[in-house]
Amino acid sequence: MIPEFGRIEPVYLLAGDSAYLVDEFWKKLIAAVFPRGAGTSGERFQAKEISAGEVIGRLSTLPMFGGKKLFMLEGADTWGKDDRAALEAFVPRIPPTACLVLTASGKKGMEGLTKAVKAGGAVIQLRPPAEKDAPRWLMNKARENGKEISFQAAFRLVELAGPDITGLATELEKLCTLVGERGNIEIEDVDEAASSRRGASMFELLDQVKSKQAAKAVESLRSLVLAGEAPLKILSSLAWQIRMVWQVKDGLNRGMTEAQLASRLKAHPFVVKKARDYAAGFSDADLREIHDAIRLTDVALKSTGSRPEMLLEGLLLRLCLEKKMPPNARRGH
Repeated sequence: MIPEFGRIEPVYLLAGDSAYLVDEFWKKLIAAVFPRGAGTSGERFQAKEISAGEVIGRLSTLPMFGGKKLFMLEGADTWGKDDRAALEAFVPRIPPTACLVLTASGKKGMEGLTKAVKAGGAVIQLRPPAEKDAPRWLMNKARENGKEISFQAAFRLVELAGPDITGLATELEKLCTLVGERGNIEIEDVDEAASSRRGASMFELLDQVKSKQAAKAVESLRSLVLAGEAPLKILSSLAWQIRMVWQVKDGLNRGMTEAQLASRLKAHPFVVKKARDYAAGFSDADLREIHDAIRLTDVALKSTGSRPEMLLEGLLLRLCLEKKMPPNARRGH
């Protein structure tokens, strides 16, 4: 996702909206420009904080102590047309003593600037790993930190923390500290770290939904929130698990073997086996109901002023209690 730096380009355009990957790119660029830790760490500005004229002026000024001047402009796509045009004209003339990094999450209005950057530098797509690739991403990230994490441990960590790479990187850093000088991270380490900071895993929460244990599900949710888990992250983790269980269940119903499913879903056999164990406890109607309820809750979390915790509690109560209620009660009679 993030390239190794051979030669330093005069300008880079980072396309995507992952703040974590932008930070990682910036750190690696600084390390490549200043391999011995000398020089400046660079300047970073939001586009709304600075004009194109100021950016051009800063880059045109020679570094006081020699070397190279690094400058990052975040959100270049939020600039007005005049600022983008001025920077577009300047890109081919960036002095060899400067390196400019632009970030943009959108494409509208960026065609000219993108073309200029491609001609004189590099356009890089920063894409987070897909959900199914998150365990492999963790394994590679662990190696960067001098550790090895087993696939089973990486998968368990994704179960507990969700697929967001910012959260995964934070949890991996904690695990590296936990194991100390030991070079490998196993599933027991993940479980130990999880049990010390949260009362229930996301799969335990899924178990409680499956068995209609409303009180325990709400208690687990509150434990997760008190442990610092973001409500949207909890919902994302639950949605990820349901999608995996549903895909595996559908494949098994079609007569596919676990090996065929692993190949079709591009998932590790361990992942498929784990999802198969849970698939047996849910009907297709159950999975469809949970999926629809999660989708509606996600919309409400992002578009209403209601407390996120209350929306999640409402989701769990609905999933756990709906089939126990008389039909008239479900319709509000």
